[in-house]
Amino acid sequence: MSREQLYLILGMAVVTYLPRMLPMLLLSNREIPPKFVKWMSFIPVSIFSALICSDIFFWQGAFSINPVMNLKLLPAVLVLFVAYWTKNIMWSILFGVAGISLMVSLF
Repeated sequence: MSREQLYLILGMAVVTYLPRMLPMLLLSNREIPPKFVKWMSFIPVSIFSALICSDIFFWQGAFSINPVMNLKLLPAVLVLFVAYWTKNIMWSILFGVAGISLMVSLF
């Protein structure tokens, strides 16, 4: 490993560590407003939804909401129903994987 690679790894470690550690140090003794805490609780769901929705609605490089052309739409709807009724992420993942596998093997 060269010296430049070592500096690069150390720099990336510092840049990755600081954004996580600084808010904890600055906000550890302060009371956070409940509205802000509630707002922060929606961030993971929002990020996950943005990642999933962009993958579901784009099929073969183009936007598609036609369930005949886009094989991901029907399993996604199935997963929505399973997630709503069971409130269990494992069942949702299993139904999603099974749905995608079934659609890809059939078409």
